Amino acid sequence: MKLHTFIFGISVVLIFSYAVFLGIKFPSVPETIPIHYSSEGADGFGNKIFLWFEAGINAFILCIIGFLIFYPQKMVRKDDHYLESSAETAVKNRQVFLSVLSLIVTLLLCILTLKEII
Repeated sequence: MKLHTFIFGISVVLIFSYAVFLGIKFPSVPETIPIHYSSEGADGFGNKIFLWFEAGINAFILCIIGFLIFYPQKMVRKDDHYLESSAETAVKNRQVFLSVLSLIVTLLLCILTLKEII
């Protein structure tokens, strides 16, 4: 298995696990939750449906990144000059970078809202 596929797979498993956990805990989440924080603490409140909105945004970002990872010909041109030794190396480096980026985005979005669920 390629490294970028494995890392991106972890992101997909994380968002799926988060959605399942949210589905289980959703009835016990208060109707009004903080959705914005400032230096003084929570200063914006909204409905708990925003938790699903965030999961949807995360899934949308993963779809875009996944498209770029698994269809690299859309992301690089063969006639460009790269810092790497070949176009194939450039594609592999970009795939690994995007998969790590997807993992970071998924972790951040999941962790930020877990405190509202628990």
